[in-house]
Amino acid sequence: MPEPTGDGLAVTDTAAPATEDPRADDDLAPPDELPVTASEAAREESSGGFTALVIAGLVFIVAGWLLPWFVEQTSNGIGYSAQDAVSSPPTGIGTIVVYLIAVAMVGLVAFALYDLVRGIAHRGRPLRWWRGRAALAILGAVGTLVVWLLIGVLREEPLFGNISSLAATDNAVWMTLTGFVVLALAYGLRPWVVTHGEVAFGGVVFMIGALMPFIFNQSSSFIEWGASAAAIYTLLALGLNIVVGFAGLLDLGYAAFFAIGAYTCGSLASPVHGLHFPFWIVIFIGLAVAALFGAVLGAPTLRLRGDYLAIVTLGFGEIIPDAANNNLFNATGGPEGITGIDHPSIFGFNFGIDAKFYFWSLLIIIAIVLVLLRNIQRSRLGRAWAAIREDEVAAAATGVNPVTTKLLAFSIGASISGLAGAFFGAELGSVTPDSFQFAVSVTVLSTVVLGGLGNNTGVAAGGILVSFIIFWMLDHLQEWMGTFGLKFGLPALGTIDYSRWVYIVYGAILVGIMLLRPAGLLPSRARKSELQAGGQTEALAVVQGRV
Repeated sequence: MPEPTGDGLAVTDTAAPATEDPRADDDLAPPDELPVTASEAAREESSGGFTALVIAGLVFIVAGWLLPWFVEQTSNGIGYSAQDAVSSPPTGIGTIVVYLIAVAMVGLVAFALYDLVRGIAHRGRPLRWWRGRAALAILGAVGTLVVWLLIGVLREEPLFGNISSLAATDNAVWMTLTGFVVLALAYGLRPWVVTHGEVAFGGVVFMIGALMPFIFNQSSSFIEWGASAAAIYTLLALGLNIVVGFAGLLDLGYAAFFAIGAYTCGSLASPVHGLHFPFWIVIFIGLAVAALFGAVLGAPTLRLRGDYLAIVTLGFGEIIPDAANNNLFNATGGPEGITGIDHPSIFGFNFGIDAKFYFWSLLIIIAIVLVLLRNIQRSRLGRAWAAIREDEVAAAATGVNPVTTKLLAFSIGASISGLAGAFFGAELGSVTPDSFQFAVSVTVLSTVVLGGLGNNTGVAAGGILVSFIIFWMLDHLQEWMGTFGLKFGLPALGTIDYSRWVYIVYGAILVGIMLLRPAGLLPSRARKSELQAGGQTEALAVVQGRV
């Protein structure tokens, strides 16, 4: 029992000696334990952002190491990678610097593997020696800059082959530098990044995104991928996350709203109807029209639940492209679609076909959408969505109107899809029914699940990853495997026709990721707790960090 002290005010518990929390010194709670406080829940959820930063940094470094650093201005882009430089005889001080870069890379990869093994075995403490890791990352970044100065600027030695004065610095140099800088920030600011992982991850992604046209200045096709695939699918995933992740509704016809936005843009900014509205007005009209169709779809059907609602949305998703294909009301152009859509312009400057201006514009729009969705999620409406997702009957019993609340989820999600569609149409300059088939809805849904249901940052990461796999990696798989086979003495890899295995590779990647991360890349705490606790329940306030 507590005994009073001499001053009669304070009490001391002499019966139960204080014990230390065994997790107090750990950076993260063990992965198989649920948090007991809101701060622990937020801390563990934020740790996913830190992990994503580390993985992204390592991918940039390893990819940059294997790709050519300096290339001749020829059609075949002859060049040598850092791996080639290490495998060749020494040529001077630059060789020593490349060796140091290799040591930094191998050390950082080894530390990451150590964390992975410890995490799987649930033994030891992850993220040890983080100051040493930060030092390795800084060493690699400085070394990369030194090599660029010696070879790319001063032409000091033939470390990367006998390149001429016309040789250009290729994307790999800036990829490697970016990877080391990301890891230096992640490890150097580790205490803050671990507790603010999503903010840190988002900040780094937008920083890299803003610099991407400069980092990949030698690869215009990659910038086009960023504008036409990565940014568009990220917007689509953020919109569908409202319906599926926030409100818990299954929508299999999301591509229909994407088509509505695109055809609205084509109808109001092309010669087909003689209308040429300014683009920055058209995208908001497309947003509003898609939201209206979302409400029209939702009003008579949202009393349905589960599989029945999914079937209705699937039907709607099939109706819209088919109607466009049949030139409904002579407004959609039939199978040929609408062509000659006006390109955006701002202050008299026309974007034309330059992908980087579309990419930067979409990056700004994605940032605005993320801020708005974050505020909505924490608002009364966001709490109503969460309540319906957890238990619609209980939510209705507490005064939440399920029909109105779900209708808002459909309308807001549809509006973001319409916004993406309007941008998509203006960027391509044409829209056809083939761009809005059922496969688009499935791809966006897999993006949301893969990224992490209910987590905006995770969904955005999933959009980037899935679009990279489908629209870039699989398209270049033949070329990459050929290069890989030549570098590592496996020329047979370049003789395989990978075009016959594209969907098998894509499916295997998705299955593998979901087996390793069943809750998604960056799951919301609510989703992760459902998978960990099984049939157990948690207070929703604790899961969402509200107490």
